Amino acid sequence: MSRAYNFAFIDGANLHFTYENLNWKLDYQKLRNYLKKKLNVSVAYYFIGKSEGYKDIYATLETYDYTIKLKDPSPYMTKEEYCPYCKKLIAPEIQRYKSDCDSFMTLQIMLDSHIYDKAVLVTSDGDFDNLVKRLLLQDKLRMIFAPCKKGCSWLLKSAAKGRIAFIDDYRDELEKT
Repeated sequence: MSRAYNFAFIDGANLHFTYENLNWKLDYQKLRNYLKKKLNVSVAYYFIGKSEGYKDIYATLETYDYTIKLKDPSPYMTKEEYCPYCKKLIAPEIQRYKSDCDSFMTLQIMLDSHIYDKAVLVTSDGDFDNLVKRLLLQDKLRMIFAPCKKGCSWLLKSAAKGRIAFIDDYRDELEKT
């Protein structure tokens, strides 16, 4: 029997912001090695918003054998906020930028589906529930490897039908020391 040729699709912002709020640091090199050795992941795509200030981080991730997929940010306007009591403006409308990688990641998963045996999704975002259902129907889902149990979407857990594990359960193996 030949070795599986699996791809990982990592929701970089979801992973990063989860571990920014926990009391331990994820070691991205250990994660990549875990994906390679335990889940037979040959290619690990890391989807993240493009930002000039993070070039060093992208380069480091590439040295760990991640394939970085950058999404250009799109501008949006915040809403003005007023004090509910005095009606005074407390936060003006301002322009911000956001890189929504969900559709970018979904498209890559579908485009590559004829190449890989199974997909490993690293996310806890419920927006991927229909994609997970589709991958299960096509027998293309290896598993969801969600960053954390507590913040994982119920929709994603339900769609995965038991094919889900949580990175925080592997803290001993994946924590940065």
